[in-house]
Amino acid sequence: MMKKIILLLIVGITTVFLASCSTSDPLISEAETNIKNENYDAALAAAEKSIQQNPQNPLGYYYKGVALGQKAADQENPEQATQLYVQMDDAFAQAKEKASAQPEAPDEIERIDVVRNGFWQEEHNQAVAYATEDSLKKTVNEPLDLAVAHLNNATTIQPDSALSWEVLAQIHNMREDYEKAAEAQQKFIEVKANPEAQSYLLLSQFYRLNEEPEKAAEVLENAREQYPDNIKIVEALADAYSQMGEAEKAIAIVEELVEKNPSNPQYRLSLGTRLYQAALEIQSSYDENLDQIFNLQQEMRNAQGAEAKEMQSKIDALQEKNAKLRAEIDELTDRAIVELNATVENRPDEPVAYNTLGIIYQNKAAVIFDQRNMTTDNQKAAELDKQAKALLKKAMTNYEKAAELDPDNQQYWRSLFQVYTALGMDEKAAEAEKKAGMQ
Repeated sequence: MMKKIILLLIVGITTVFLASCSTSDPLISEAETNIKNENYDAALAAAEKSIQQNPQNPLGYYYKGVALGQKAADQENPEQATQLYVQMDDAFAQAKEKASAQPEAPDEIERIDVVRNGFWQEEHNQAVAYATEDSLKKTVNEPLDLAVAHLNNATTIQPDSALSWEVLAQIHNMREDYEKAAEAQQKFIEVKANPEAQSYLLLSQFYRLNEEPEKAAEVLENAREQYPDNIKIVEALADAYSQMGEAEKAIAIVEELVEKNPSNPQYRLSLGTRLYQAALEIQSSYDENLDQIFNLQQEMRNAQGAEAKEMQSKIDALQEKNAKLRAEIDELTDRAIVELNATVENRPDEPVAYNTLGIIYQNKAAVIFDQRNMTTDNQKAAELDKQAKALLKKAMTNYEKAAELDPDNQQYWRSLFQVYTALGMDEKAAEAEKKAGMQ
């Protein structure tokens, strides 16, 4: 339907022009007639012949561009249309150049942009249809590939179309081609007047999904200069730093926000979460060392002499490493607890903060339970068990508050089920198990 509209637009324009001309080129008339009859190759041949006979006449180039555009729009395979659109654009550019040298330019020259926009609409709308309309998507094997091909044509015709670049980025994202999604989104930002913060966030997300956190960080650092108070940009930048393995940078940029506005609960929540995540990364190394210690202790039961001594030496070294790691973990989690408590003081209805506090206390309890299990001193084991259960009760209190605020969150109830079970609270454990959807 759109192709017919473009054709009527072009024919209508040319008819008005020819009727108003004092003289007419028969080759131009031939090109116009062939366009009307949808014989685009013949129209192109007539336009080319007109150019040969009168290379300074802008109308020959104009009709050449029209014929090329119509021929491109008529292609079943949109990939075969791209080069035709490139040639169309070149012909239109030459038409404008030739017209600028004349005392009075033909009316058609002023309408080139309108005609070009018609072809752009055709390609853009076809792309959107293949990506969104189920009835059309089902008629082809790879609808998103066709959508991309049509959008490539749209951006060839109108390289400054922010809308087409934006949609192209979204469709590449749907195809999970994050590299090309980032390329299209970057182009969208370049041509868009005053892009919003969300545009930069989306570009950074594509880079991160493509395992390019360095590029994501660069984008977000630039975006932060434009939107210094946008918490989402800061959090995304912290995520990028974390993906790069630079936890200290991730924490530092959120700390800056807290220093500027210490009463802002969102900033405190973000910082508390970052501190906890940094502790978790260290915890994984701690747990690996703990597993090695356990395995070595098991092997030592059958070892003697130098072999046993060597194993003990390895155990001592691992325990020394874990003591340092434990100190780092405790320092980070204690800081996280401060920030999260500040969050709930200023925003007492924030379930995420309570849940994160519950996780921290539960993890602290798990560490002490591990220590209890590895000691052979019964009295020490009893003391450690008491400490761990006290921390579990703190975890329970925070999980219960989170579940109270967001009762439909099954993860909160799963956490409560684990804690209730560990504390021997069987009735509550059964209730939590049901609400967690585990029965």
